[in-house]
Amino acid sequence: MYNQLSQYILDRVALSDEQLQSILYYFKPLSLKKNELVSVTGNPARRMLFVNKGCLRVYFTKSDGAEVTRRFAFENSFSTSLVSFISGEALTEYTQAIEKTELLYITRNDFYYLLDVIPAWEKFYRNYLEYAYVNNTRRLQSFMTLDATERYKLLLKENPAIVQRLPNKLVANYLNISQEALSRLKAKLIYE
Repeated sequence: MYNQLSQYILDRVALSDEQLQSILYYFKPLSLKKNELVSVTGNPARRMLFVNKGCLRVYFTKSDGAEVTRRFAFENSFSTSLVSFISGEALTEYTQAIEKTELLYITRNDFYYLLDVIPAWEKFYRNYLEYAYVNNTRRLQSFMTLDATERYKLLLKENPAIVQRLPNKLVANYLNISQEALSRLKAKLIYE
């Protein structure tokens, strides 16, 4: 269960076996059923999640009750609501298992403890923050500069698993278009 996490960490930073074992010690397993929420609004984010198997969806709700998907996290990726995790403020978004999902998690307190005692963990965290920043900025730019067709093509190029594994309803929500518009887009692209 810890092999994927070990490899993920070692692909990003150099650690001794002792340092790696110290880090892994703080990660605990968590199994989620399909559609189960792992974090909800109102409380601070207290865990950093690593997806071993399955898929997480991070979303928020608008004032009219409509859901807006911010991101998906598949196998071999970390997920948390970074604004809340860093600031300690209450969450403004939900994290939900889209499929039966197997996670490893570390508490915020343990995560920050490791930053103090293992210098390479700070480098790992910086790598994670930079990756999140770049992804969030690119996603925001795509909404501001690309039309729906271009966003869909970009999604197919950069993260085809979203289209291949998830229902059209979630894909459309992620692209901020209706399911009908997504169906038309898919049909149109077949004939291009």
